[in-house]
Amino acid sequence: MHIRLLMITFFLQFFPELIRKGHVHILQTPLFRVRQRRKRIKKEAMATLQQKYPVAASSKGDFVTLYCYTEEERIEAINLLSPDPEITRFKGLGEISPDEFKNFISEDMRLEEVTLKKTDKVKELLEYYMGKNTMERQNFIINNLVIEEDRTEEE
Repeated sequence: MHIRLLMITFFLQFFPELIRKGHVHILQTPLFRVRQRRKRIKKEAMATLQQKYPVAASSKGDFVTLYCYTEEERIEAINLLSPDPEITRFKGLGEISPDEFKNFISEDMRLEEVTLKKTDKVKELLEYYMGKNTMERQNFIINNLVIEEDRTEEE
């Protein structure tokens, strides 16, 4: 999120029109990888999985990997690939290998447009996010922080 904020402030500072015209997007990457390496999946079941998860399902030798963007998708993937799937939590792009990354670039990729409202004032936004008001930003983060606890697979 920090790198994302730095990139957005760069575009706000030097190329705000690109944002206003809808040309700046954020690629959503998965939070979890759920894979089953012990149990082979039949071709019919694999086809069904790939229909439901067009970008998320990949197969090597009848073994399946599902990439999940939400906690709900993770739970569903665990149920689909039970028993005993391997689960990986991604903290960022640096943990995703180049071979895996190609699975997220396709017609079905998840993009989020960076937008500005007509009432947003770029100068004030930049001052708030990049200015010397450290305590104000810190209090904002503390007051708006959402903490998600890691859950065990049994939960």
